[in-house]
Amino acid sequence: TMKDLALIMGTASILIGLFLLLAPDSLEKIGKKTNRFYNLDSVVFKNRLIFGLLLMLASFFLIYVTYFA
Repeated sequence: TMKDLALIMGTASILIGLFLLLAPDSLEKIGKKTNRFYNLDSVVFKNRLIFGLLLMLASFFLIYVTYFA
């Protein structure tokens, strides 16, 4: 259902946000393997704190709206 999808996407976004904040090197290694067409790594990693926090806030909002609103 849509609630399950929102929970999965929200959880994945939280994890990616945490990786951006706490383990950017690990995320960069994963990104090098997965980015084939367009590489946003330079932009994201320059501003990793902002991107990480915004991604986590958006995912918490998604989960809140899906389950509690």
